[in-house]
Amino acid sequence: MRFSLHLSLLCFIVVVFNFIHPTNALIHKLSINEDNRKHFFIENFGFEEKGVINVTIKNWKFNGEPWDPSSASERRSAAFLVKITDTDSTAFLEQNDDYNCILTEEDYDSDPSYLLIYMDNSALTTFHKVIEPESEGFYNIYFINCVDKKVSFELDLEMYNIDMFGNKSFLSAGQSQLPIIYGTFTAVYGVLLIIWIFGFIRGKASVNRLHWLMTALILVKMLSLLFQSIETHFIKATGHPNGWEIAYYIFAVLKTTMFFVLIALIGTGFSFIKPFLTDKDKRIFMVVIPLQVLDNIAMIIVGETAPGSQTWLTWQDIFRLVDIICCGAVLIPIIWSIKHLREASQIDGKAALNLQKLKLFRQFYLIVVSYIYFTRIIIYLLDATLPFNMVWLGEFFSEAATLVFFCTVGYKFRPAEDNPYFKMPSSEDADTIRMEEMAGTRTDD
Repeated sequence: MRFSLHLSLLCFIVVVFNFIHPTNALIHKLSINEDNRKHFFIENFGFEEKGVINVTIKNWKFNGEPWDPSSASERRSAAFLVKITDTDSTAFLEQNDDYNCILTEEDYDSDPSYLLIYMDNSALTTFHKVIEPESEGFYNIYFINCVDKKVSFELDLEMYNIDMFGNKSFLSAGQSQLPIIYGTFTAVYGVLLIIWIFGFIRGKASVNRLHWLMTALILVKMLSLLFQSIETHFIKATGHPNGWEIAYYIFAVLKTTMFFVLIALIGTGFSFIKPFLTDKDKRIFMVVIPLQVLDNIAMIIVGETAPGSQTWLTWQDIFRLVDIICCGAVLIPIIWSIKHLREASQIDGKAALNLQKLKLFRQFYLIVVSYIYFTRIIIYLLDATLPFNMVWLGEFFSEAATLVFFCTVGYKFRPAEDNPYFKMPSSEDADTIRMEEMAGTRTDD
């Protein structure tokens, strides 16, 4: 039954990913049809000197009719704005709903930190620019519509830098290091897996199912990084992931699912404090884990959807919020276990052991909270403030924090005879715990 459920979930993930059509922000295609938005973000890219941006706009229409400007004022009624910044400014226009049409402000034509791309005719408009010295930075592209008409167009956008060997690099200036970073962490997790198996697992009598889940998680994390490294390598070289994104997405979803299951199981004390899951524990699993899986799939789909699509930024923020909520919800079993251990530590004859477990659970709680706060909030703020050529630091610190988290949790809950977490209660104590949990459940209800 369990195998059938897991196989069905895997098939569902594969089918969903087969329907994803990557936009590859570096060779970007966007089709807009009867859109009445006044402005929206399209894409950004970090350019170094000699970088190239090519823009092609086809089939330009207003209210379904081809449009050819007959005057300068008509020509300035809609355009693409390129804002050059040192840091990410994706929400530059989305944060300014009540604005005067910036296309009528002459300062933008003379300001070197802005570029305006106007339509020459409805059939075809092209724009080509080579980045000159002192013009490096984030090039954030927006569409501006200053008339009360629905607009339709097809946009082809190609952006790349030139590396030291004269080859095209379709990764943003601050992301060109990502294939090496992911490849390095893949090797590190490979070493960690060997150390974990031969140093902590092999030959230990206290190994249980959660330790094998930890082993599987390290393996899946390593494979996820491997495929992510391959994907970003092909994107850098060709502008397309060439199908490797499917393998990465599958392992990324599996990794996140296993990660949350492991944290929740440790938090409930399963196989350690009690050899069963209570009804309250099962409710957490039934809500948080499926929600986290769906949220991860949704975030992948949004990430592969063109940013210029309607409500793209809104859905991105919603799914990020859901991810943070799931991270908060997985802390609930840990809090319940701490409460139970605090009460159990007052029982004569068991105080010392339960106090040891209580101390370990408090440490685990702080570790999980710190990890969630750092990877979900600090990294997000860091990405928003890093200069265009240093954005790789966000991924580096995120992966480094995950590695530290894996090592810390693995060491604290390693299979060892002297580890207080592994001193399982007797069958009589387990029955007592079950009765207490059931009583607590009735009280909560």
